[in-house]
Amino acid sequence: MKKLLFTFLITTGTILFSCQKSEAQSKDYKDARLSVEERVEALLPKLSLEEKVSQMRIFHANIGIEADDKGSLKLSDRVVKKLKLGIAGIKNPAEHMDALAAAKFNNELQKYIIEHNRWGIPALFVTESYNGVDAEGCTKFGRPIASAASFNPELVNRIWDVVGKEARLRAMHMCHSPEADLVRDPCFGRMSEAFGEDTYLTTKMVTNAIKGGQGDYEGLSKGTHIGAVAKHFAGYGQVLGGVNFAAIEISDRTLIDEIYPPFEAAVKDAKSLGIMASHGDLNGIASHGNPQLLTGTLRDDWGFKGYVVSDANDIGRLHYFMKVAETPEAAAQMGLEAGVDIDLYAEDAYALLPEMVKKNPEIEKLIDRSVKRVLRTKFILGLFDNPYIDIAEVEKGVRAESSLELAKESDLESIILLKN
Repeated sequence: MKKLLFTFLITTGTILFSCQKSEAQSKDYKDARLSVEERVEALLPKLSLEEKVSQMRIFHANIGIEADDKGSLKLSDRVVKKLKLGIAGIKNPAEHMDALAAAKFNNELQKYIIEHNRWGIPALFVTESYNGVDAEGCTKFGRPIASAASFNPELVNRIWDVVGKEARLRAMHMCHSPEADLVRDPCFGRMSEAFGEDTYLTTKMVTNAIKGGQGDYEGLSKGTHIGAVAKHFAGYGQVLGGVNFAAIEISDRTLIDEIYPPFEAAVKDAKSLGIMASHGDLNGIASHGNPQLLTGTLRDDWGFKGYVVSDANDIGRLHYFMKVAETPEAAAQMGLEAGVDIDLYAEDAYALLPEMVKKNPEIEKLIDRSVKRVLRTKFILGLFDNPYIDIAEVEKGVRAESSLELAKESDLESIILLKN
């Protein structure tokens, strides 16, 4: 009797598990009534390995996305090949066009991408912003170091609200900004991109920049704002001698008390959709290959749910520049295990993953982990449901009179008089 009961329980449990699994697989990822997590879980199993890896890569539009003489979309053979599998994102499409032309062009590009991959997965179009959207015809503000001189976080919130809106009206979706680094060495050539040397001030400015750019998070799904990517995690502005790519030596106390807080606030308070890893090594450990930093601190301690993107080509550099990985494949695995979800630009890093999985199938679990984070971002931004921008809104929303007045106001508030 006991044996019969045990068999019955096992059978019932198996049936229940099978039903739950079947129910999850039967859900339609295009159904907007489902939660973001349900839609991600419904879409992921459909993707081939190669399609998954494509959702972990961003390339720059300058490799072959341009307009022909009539302003219509023109793609190089290299880009056409890439887009057959879909793509995580594209950096700076239509950056040299005015806002109206860019919106039309990017709508056409997005339509092509959706129609030419099997599952209709849209792409993230990515920009940057140091003094307004990094593109033609947008409102130009002072650099962040100037904004910090205003000591007015609310002003920064309003500036980045304009940035978020103007970027989205160009059909952009993510911004590799703001910088949450502290900058203290005048030799460092990128000081103007950050909000200065003080932890408290930088934290206030960064959180307000992210909240403004993301429309207090609500603007993401409404299609009015873009997702922020706080950078460079961590300690990038502290490079020795102010030399780009130089080593970063920071005591644990300084790291925790001064360097981390702006990033922690970006994650916990401002809900930044993305984080970019740092070019350099932190206390002897390359940031792009540092699981304690990118997974332990960022995710386990702070609860970050978004995606981590590499800085340009930095996963490959673990091998050919930093020499901490013996082969390009080892560099790709190091970045993946550390927690880098998207490879920016490179052809010598995550492009190698499909062949690597053939030799080590366990890697695919880490690939799935990263792809979920990328797809989650696209669903949060509403791109599966509303992938295109309303052209009628563009002209009245970019370089509006109120935005130009705000730029003047921010310049006046940022002026500092020094007495010799």
